[in-house]
Amino acid sequence: SGPSNDALIARYTAIVMSQPSAPFPLQRLAQLYRERDGNLKKLVEEFERRAAQPGADAWASKVVLAGIYKQDGRYDDAIKTYEAAIADRPADPAAMMALAQLEADRGDKARARAHYEKALPLLKVGADVEQTRRTLLALCLDLSDFDAAKAHHDALVKNAQGSLFVKAELGRELSARGHHARAEAEFRELVKAAAGDNRALAPALRDLGQALARQKKMDEALAVLKRALSIAGNAAGVRAEILLIMTDAFRAEGKLAELIAILEAERGQDFQRLATLGALYEETGDVDKAIAIYRRALALDGKHIDTRLRLVHLLQTAGELDTAIREYELLIKAAPNNADFVFELCETLIQRGDRPKALALLTQLEGRVADEPETLAAVADFYERVEEKDRALKVLQRLAGAAGGDPSHLVDLGDRYFQAGDKKKALETWARIKLVVPSRARAAATLGEVYLDHDMVTEALAALREAAQLEPANARYKKALAIALERTASSLGNAGPRYAEARELWEQLLAGVGGDKLLAREARTHIVSLWSLTHELQGRVGPLGARFNATPPDLEAGRLLAEVQRKLHRLPDAEATLRKLVQAAPGDEDSLLALERVLVLQQNLLGAIDVLGKLVEVNPKRAREFYQRMAQYAAELYRDDDAIRYAARAVELSPEDASGHQKLGDMYRRRQDFPRAIAEYRQALAKNDRLFPVYFDLAELLLTAGQADEADRLFRRVVRASNDEELVARAARMSMQVNLGRSSLEVLERELLPVAVGNPQKPLYRRLLVELYGAMTFPLMQKVRAEGGAASAAARAELAKIGARAVKPLLDALADEKESQQKVAIEVLAYVENKSAGPALYNFAIGQADKGLRARAMIACGALRDPSMLERYEQMLAPRDAAATVLPNDAVA
Repeated sequence: SGPSNDALIARYTAIVMSQPSAPFPLQRLAQLYRERDGNLKKLVEEFERRAAQPGADAWASKVVLAGIYKQDGRYDDAIKTYEAAIADRPADPAAMMALAQLEADRGDKARARAHYEKALPLLKVGADVEQTRRTLLALCLDLSDFDAAKAHHDALVKNAQGSLFVKAELGRELSARGHHARAEAEFRELVKAAAGDNRALAPALRDLGQALARQKKMDEALAVLKRALSIAGNAAGVRAEILLIMTDAFRAEGKLAELIAILEAERGQDFQRLATLGALYEETGDVDKAIAIYRRALALDGKHIDTRLRLVHLLQTAGELDTAIREYELLIKAAPNNADFVFELCETLIQRGDRPKALALLTQLEGRVADEPETLAAVADFYERVEEKDRALKVLQRLAGAAGGDPSHLVDLGDRYFQAGDKKKALETWARIKLVVPSRARAAATLGEVYLDHDMVTEALAALREAAQLEPANARYKKALAIALERTASSLGNAGPRYAEARELWEQLLAGVGGDKLLAREARTHIVSLWSLTHELQGRVGPLGARFNATPPDLEAGRLLAEVQRKLHRLPDAEATLRKLVQAAPGDEDSLLALERVLVLQQNLLGAIDVLGKLVEVNPKRAREFYQRMAQYAAELYRDDDAIRYAARAVELSPEDASGHQKLGDMYRRRQDFPRAIAEYRQALAKNDRLFPVYFDLAELLLTAGQADEADRLFRRVVRASNDEELVARAARMSMQVNLGRSSLEVLERELLPVAVGNPQKPLYRRLLVELYGAMTFPLMQKVRAEGGAASAAARAELAKIGARAVKPLLDALADEKESQQKVAIEVLAYVENKSAGPALYNFAIGQADKGLRARAMIACGALRDPSMLERYEQMLAPRDAAATVLPNDAVA
C-alpha cells in the first residue's frame, strides 16, 4: 500500500532541508500536510520552530519557511523571511533568486528586477547567468528601461562572442512589444555588423525593412527591402519572407503595380519570385498573366502544392474546366498520397458525367495507399458518398483482412453487414476480433462494446463478464460491465439481479480505489443511484449512519450517507453529515466540495463562501478558481464590495491570468465603474491577446466613452487574428459601422484584403470583403448614374481604383453559393472597368444561376467594352456548336 502519510512527510522534510530553494520538494511536502490536516498550520509551526533555533540548519529552515509562507498565500511574511535569510548569507544567491521569482509571480516587476540584479554577480554557473540576464532583459523592457535592457543584451552578445543571432534578439523583442522606432535602431546596428556576410545581411535587412514599414516609413522600407531581395540571392526561405513583407508594404500603399514592375525587371527565374509575381497578377485581376506565370513557376518546382492549387482555382474561375482537370491530375502526381486532391477531382469528374474516370482514379489511389489504413477508410467513405456501396464493402473487407492489432476495421465491416441485414456474417466478422487483438481480455471487452452498440444485450454482457474474469484487477473492465448492467437491466425484465450485480462491482471498485479520488467519486455516485433505482435509499440511512458514528468512524460510509441524504433531498441532514466528515478529515477536498454544493442548493451562499475559504487552504492550486466562485456568490448576494475583493484576490494570486482580469472587469462593469472595467479588460488582453470576447466588451465601453478609434482597432484585431468565423464576422461588421459613419471604410479594407488573399480556403474573409466593397461602391455608383460632368467622372475614377485591387475577391464571389455575393460582385464589376473580369462574367452569364443575375452579368460583361470578348458574343448569338448552352432566343442573349 506504500509508505504512510507521516513517513512521506519525514522523507520530504529531509529532502527540503537539503534543497531549501528547490520548488518541487516543498510543493509535495505542503500537499502532504494539506491532505493530512486540511491546512499548513502544523507545517508552518514546525519550520518556525526550526528557523528560530540556532545552528547549521537555521538558514535552510528560513528559506524553506519563506517558501511555506508563499505556499500559504502569506506573501508579506514570505518576503520578510527571505530578506532575513539574505541578511544571514548575503553571498548566497539562492534566497535572492527565490525572492525575485516571488515578486515576479505577484506582478511586481520592479522589485523582481532589483533582486535578480543583486543575485546576478553571485551566480557561478554560466547557464544560470545567461538565463538570469535574459529574464532581466525582458523585465527591463516591460518596465521601459531601454538603456538597462540594452546593457543586458550587450552582455549576452559578448558572452555569445558577437553572435549575430543573439545580436538580433533585442530588436525582435522591441518589435514584438510595439517599440518599432527602437527596433529600427537595433536593426540598423545589426545591418552594420552583418556587412560582408550576405547570409546574415539579408535577414537583417528584412527585419529593418519590416520595422520601417510598421512605422509607415514606406519609401525607405521599400528601398531596404529591395536591397534585401537583391542580396538574398537564391536563399529561398529568406526571399519568400522578404517578398511577403514587400507585398504587404506595397499593398498598404496601394502600389502593387510598382512591385509587379520591380519583380518583372528582375532577370532571375527563381521559383519564389515567379510564385509571388503570379499571386500579384492574380490579386490585381490579370488572370491570363497569373496563369502563365504560375505555369513557369511550376516548371521550376512542379511539386509545389499551393501554387498548383492556385492555378487550378484560376482555371476554374476562368471557365477552363478541361485544363483545370489536367492540372488536378498533375497535382495528384505531385502529391500522390494526398487523398483529398483525388476526392476533389473525382467529385468534379462525377459532376461532369465522367464517372468511369473518377472510379479509375480511386482504384489507383487504393493501390498507392495499400499500407495506409486511415486513407483506405477515407476511400471507403468516399465510395459510400457517391453510392458505390459494393466498392466500399470491398475496401472494408481489405482493411479487415489486414487489421493487425486494430479491430476498428472489423467493427466497421461487421456493422456494414449488420445494417444490410446479414446478421450471421456480421457476427462472424466481429468474432475475428478475438484473433486480431492479442490480449484476450481487451478482445472480449471490445466485442462486448460492439454487441452493446447493436442491442445484442445477452451477448454483450457475456463478453464483458469474460473480460472482467480474465483480468479481475483491471478496473476499466469492471466499470464497463457495471455500466452495461445498469444500462440494460430494465430492457431484459427482472432488473433487480442485474442492478445488484452492478452495485457489487461498484462496491468492489470503491473498496480497491487506492488514491484514485475520481474513481471513488464515480463509484459512490453509481452505488447511490442503484440504491435509488431499487428503492433502497431510506433503508440505507440507518446502517450507514451506524458505521459512520462508530469509533473510529467509517469515513467512506459517511461519504455514502451524505450522498444518500442529498439524493433524498434531506439537505440539512446531508450538511450535518458533511460537516462531521470535514471535522474528522480536514483535508478531504471532495467532502468540502460536496458541502459547498449542498449549501448552494439550500441557498446558503454565505456558508458556501465560508467553505470555499477552507478549500483555498486545502488546495491552493485551485485557489484562483475558489476565489472566483466566492466572488460569484457574493455578487448574487448583492455584496458588490466583497465580490470585487474576492475577484481582486483571484487576480492577485495569478496576476498573469487573463480570465481573472476579465471577470474583475465584468464586476466593475456591472457596478457602472467603467474606467476600472476598461483598465481590467486592457489588463486581460495584455495577458492573453487571444481572449477575443473581451475585445468586444472593451470596444463597447470605449465607444460609449467616445473613443471610436481604439474601439475600431480592437475590432480589426479580431478580424486579423481570430479563428472563430462568427466572431470575425461580428467584428468586421462592427468595424464597418464605425468606419461607415466616418467615411473611412478603406481602413478596414486594408485589414481585410491581405487576410482574404492569404486565406483562400476561408471564404468568410472574402465574403466580408465583398460586403465592404458593396458599401464602398454604392454611393459612387449612385453618382455615376445620377450625376454628370466632373462628379460622375471623379466617381468613375474612384471606382476604377477600387476595381484594381478588388477584382480578385469579386471574381471569386461569382463562384460563391450565396446569391447576395454574386449580386454585389456583378454590380461592382460592371463599373470598375477591369477587362480581366470579362471571361468570368461571361461564364457566369451562360451558367446555371438565376436568369436575372445572369442577364445582369452579361450586361456587366458588355460594359467592359473588351474587343477580345467579341468572338464569344458571336458564338452565343450565332452558335456554330450544336451543344451551345445559351441560344439566341435566351433572355441573356
